[in-house]
Amino acid sequence: MPTTSRIVQGLMRVSDMNAERLYELIRYDLDHGVNYFDTADCYGNGFSESLIGDVLLARPELREQMFLQTKCSIVRDHFGRAYYDLSKEHILEAVEASLSRLKTTYVDCLLLHRPDLFLDPHEIAEAFRSLRDEGKVKSFGISNFPKETIEYLLSEVDVPIILNQVQFGLGHLCLVSEAINNNLTCKDGVYHTGELFYYMKRKGIALQAWSPYQKGFFEGVIFDEGRFPDLNAALNEMAAKYQTSKCAVATAFILALGEDVTVVTGSVSPAHVQECIDGLNIRLSKEDWYSLYRAAGANLP
Repeated sequence: MPTTSRIVQGLMRVSDMNAERLYELIRYDLDHGVNYFDTADCYGNGFSESLIGDVLLARPELREQMFLQTKCSIVRDHFGRAYYDLSKEHILEAVEASLSRLKTTYVDCLLLHRPDLFLDPHEIAEAFRSLRDEGKVKSFGISNFPKETIEYLLSEVDVPIILNQVQFGLGHLCLVSEAINNNLTCKDGVYHTGELFYYMKRKGIALQAWSPYQKGFFEGVIFDEGRFPDLNAALNEMAAKYQTSKCAVATAFILALGEDVTVVTGSVSPAHVQECIDGLNIRLSKEDWYSLYRAAGANLP
């Protein structure tokens, strides 16, 4: 796997952009050390991929500078309602469609976006091997997969699973709070993920954090939010201590969990992306990390 940035430019929110504006964002990212770009076939019903493709068609020299990641499994019926499909047939068709929209011959990483209850590990293994052998996908990962589903997948898949993209950040801490609150009856002790955090470490599956600054499932950004006065006070204190922004501190909080941890910023504003990049320069002490954890309202026994 090529060397990639620990900040990932997420491209879900590009609906109001054109190719020139996206190029300016990509150019800013590359000029500031961000070479990892994340999209999915369902983002904007394919618009995100198509827009990236327009940029790459006009400026083909960018492709080799970019680590380009997309996802598949979320599809919609004729009423617009979502369902999941991880059949071999769908994976292969989805990748072909993504490559066509992206106007490229390969993607650097393909993620299975969400678990399909009917997934067949043997079929997925065949799809992965075919895509790898044909050079259409360089590496593979998963997104929002729990421990037992990963185990089931790995019972047949012999292609390395390099990462699991899951929601994590100061507004969504269950990935780690269940370990910290083991054997307690409080809400933070509930096994939401079945010890997924340490399982991934043991398996060598990297953590990629999506919606790192959201409270819960798209309930709003944590910064300057009246609902979270203690957290914002702690972030302000840390920002002053490290002479940086609150976003940079929140980014450093996530990156502190391991050198292989990456953070997906959903912002398409270069100024906000820069705040995420600034988080790379901060090394929080354990005292600071646990202080932020407590300030976020999580239980520390």
